Amino acid sequence: MENLRSLGRNTLYSGLSAASNALLVVLVVLAANVLGDRAFGEFSFALAIASIFEMLVDLGLNTLVARNVARDRGLAARYLPSILSWKILLSLAAMGLLVLTVWLLQRDSQARIAAFILGVGIVLRSFKSTSQAFFQSHERFDLMLLTTYIERALVLGLGIAVLYTVGGLIPFCIVFVLARVPDLAISFWLVNSRIAKVRLAADWALVRRMQRDALPFASYSLITVLYVFIGTVILGAVRSSEEVGWYNAGYKIYEGLTMFPAFVAAAVLPRLSRLFVTDRGLHAGLSVRTVRYLSMISFPIVIVSGYMAPWVIRLLFGTDYLPAVTPLHILLGATVLMFTNVMLNTILISADQQAVVVRVAAAGLAVMTCSNLLLAARFGIVGAAACVAVSEACVLMMLLLAASRQLFSIRLHLHVWKPVLACVVSLLAVRALGLSPLSSAALFAALYVAGMSAMRPFSPGEWAELRSVFLPGSAKE
Repeated sequence: MENLRSLGRNTLYSGLSAASNALLVVLVVLAANVLGDRAFGEFSFALAIASIFEMLVDLGLNTLVARNVARDRGLAARYLPSILSWKILLSLAAMGLLVLTVWLLQRDSQARIAAFILGVGIVLRSFKSTSQAFFQSHERFDLMLLTTYIERALVLGLGIAVLYTVGGLIPFCIVFVLARVPDLAISFWLVNSRIAKVRLAADWALVRRMQRDALPFASYSLITVLYVFIGTVILGAVRSSEEVGWYNAGYKIYEGLTMFPAFVAAAVLPRLSRLFVTDRGLHAGLSVRTVRYLSMISFPIVIVSGYMAPWVIRLLFGTDYLPAVTPLHILLGATVLMFTNVMLNTILISADQQAVVVRVAAAGLAVMTCSNLLLAARFGIVGAAACVAVSEACVLMMLLLAASRQLFSIRLHLHVWKPVLACVVSLLAVRALGLSPLSSAALFAALYVAGMSAMRPFSPGEWAELRSVFLPGSAKE
């Protein structure tokens, strides 16, 4: 019972941490309005390039920590000094490669400088992520929540101050460096006092072993980042900066929706990793239930967001960004697939199947890249959004096949037919009334909840489990 309650607390903390992305969404919205679509497109392109090189600083070590230290917390004191020492060298190499790459690919001097500055900010963020990995491995989601909100608050506060006083792309980029210096100091003070002593003392034999074991995670992380940003990079190369800005206005909303599966995955990964070692049956049961729960929330989120998309784009970004509505609708369709894909990746990683995850991700990246090269140049932002939907569908099929071969079969149709039926019936009822988009969204949500309740989506045992997780006071001891 206590394990269920702690999982509920972890899920809540992780969810609140992921919800902090709303603060960054606010800053992105303000930046898009103040900088204008062209400068915002240059910022998006620079951020995409810098984010790709962040993976060269991490090289999968954070995921390795989250998994291995969760299984043996005594490893924290050995891992931390060596990882910090190694990441300093990786940071220098990554920045050198970033400068060279940007200099070769980008001609605009302002865009170059923006990418260099954001690169420094990304390096600092990578070290912050290391502290988060140690918090996660110890299931200290309260500390993850605290440090995440400190970072978000600093970035948002400084960002707003700079946008409305100094203005301009370069000063705005500097914010991402200045805000992360005190944030990094606070994070590692907490690591030092709660997890392990922070120091530099590399055990190079241990570094080699860790890096060898982390390479599949590194490959997966690099592929994932390329998967996220390749559309922006290709658009920036073949279309105008304005189009890059429009596409990223919609894509930021799509990214915001990833917080739902991301916080669930972060909360259950340590638990799944231990269960895979101690009880394969419980591991399979928790895995399948999590996939089913995510499917129940993905469908209504997508449809409600679809109703509100034009209104949200106009409200947040202004009429200059209305071309983003069509690609956003396409991206929302891909969101249902993405929810399940995030959880399937987490299940496979918890079961030491990271090599399989890397192969699937590489295949997905190949689909994403090839389809963007074919469609983005010809159809612009609509083509780039369609590439996301096609790639997510291909990845879903490959992950389901991999799970059935390596672990257990997940018969997805048995878990989604109730949400799909509730969505279809609710959608038909709402459309027949011809209401405004906001009224339609609210009515759809109410009808969906009523429809799912009528179909009794949870067994009595699952209801008891959920009450124990989220309402521990209601459970009988």
